[in-house]
Amino acid sequence: MARITGPLLSLSASGKIADVLVASTWKGIPVMRQYVKPSNPQTEAQVAQRDAMTACVAAWRNIYTATAMRTGWNRLALLLADTMSGFNAFVRNAVQMIVTVPKASFATVIAATSGGKASITTKNIDNGATGDESGSFELWAGSTPDGLLLNQSVALAAGVVIGTNSLGATSDIRYVKIRKDGYDRSGIVGIILIA
Repeated sequence: MARITGPLLSLSASGKIADVLVASTWKGIPVMRQYVKPSNPQTEAQVAQRDAMTACVAAWRNIYTATAMRTGWNRLALLLADTMSGFNAFVRNAVQMIVTVPKASFATVIAATSGGKASITTKNIDNGATGDESGSFELWAGSTPDGLLLNQSVALAAGVVIGTNSLGATSDIRYVKIRKDGYDRSGIVGIILIA
C-alpha cells in the first residue's frame, strides 16, 4: 500500500477508480492500493458464521435491550484488552456460543435480593424464551468492576440464576456478572445490596 500526500490532486479522495485503484484512509493516513475484486465464499462454515452473526445482532436489538445490561456490557468492554463497545463485546461472546449452543442463555436482568444476594434472569439467544440452558453458571462479584472474583456456581432454575452466597452488607455496591463455558453471559452490572 502506497502512502500518498495528494491523491489525484485531492487530499481526501476515497473510493474505486476505474477498477484499477482504490483511494482510502488507513489510520488517518491517505493511501492508494490496487483494486482487488472481493470474493464471497459460500462455504458451509462461512454461511453458519454469517447466520450466527445475524442472530446475535438481532438478539441485541430485540431481546437484550435493558439499559442496565447494555451499560454492563459497556463496562465489561472497557476492561477487555481490545478496544470495543459493549455491543461488540456481547456479539463476540454470543457468536462464539451460538455456533455450539444455539439456545445459549444470556442475562437480561441482574438484581439484588434479600440477604445481600443476587438474582440473574436469563433468556435464550435464539428466540428470547426463558433461559433453559443446562449446567452451572459461574457468578462473579466484587466491589469494583475490575476486581471480580468467582463467588459460586449455580444451576439455572426457571430461567434464573439465584445466588445463595451473601455478597456483602446492606447498601454495599457490588459488581456482578455471570459466565458459562468460559464465556461472559452478561456484562458487569452494579447493584446495591438489600437486607
